[in-house]
Amino acid sequence: MQVRGLGRPVKSSKQYLRQVIAEYEALDRELPCIRKFPIPPAAQPLCLCMETSPEEDLTHLEVLEALEAELPGAMESGRVSNIRFENMNVICGTAGRRDRWLITVTDFQTRSRLLRSGICLRGVARPLVRHDELLLADYRLHLRRSLVRQRMLEALGAEPTEED
Repeated sequence: MQVRGLGRPVKSSKQYLRQVIAEYEALDRELPCIRKFPIPPAAQPLCLCMETSPEEDLTHLEVLEALEAELPGAMESGRVSNIRFENMNVICGTAGRRDRWLITVTDFQTRSRLLRSGICLRGVARPLVRHDELLLADYRLHLRRSLVRQRMLEALGAEPTEED
């Protein structure tokens, strides 16, 4: 049974509940591990990211040497200020996610150069991407899941929790 409200058809509560639950389950199948954000991520325009599989087991020294091959004296000259490893499987509480190596540079010229060239690790060319792009994609998935979860709870008549 459909009822008209504000000029658009509205599904019965049972149909709506089925639709919302199906959407939530589909989202879970499609994206089983989503990073949660208590607040929107801050912009880090000088941070680059290289994703790797967990099986690669790279070290900070290997990443530094690859950077030095592309930008001789990168750390000493101050063009690269930080190299940090993010284990996305620990952050998301799951398995199978790609790890992230975050490389912070000190100027946009260095960032542009590394974005164009990437780095070579263990004989394999690795692209670097802006970390902000990856974080924004993660944040959008978080918002999408939160919205679907909120709609499901509302359809069930439950109160939202702190997670929402």
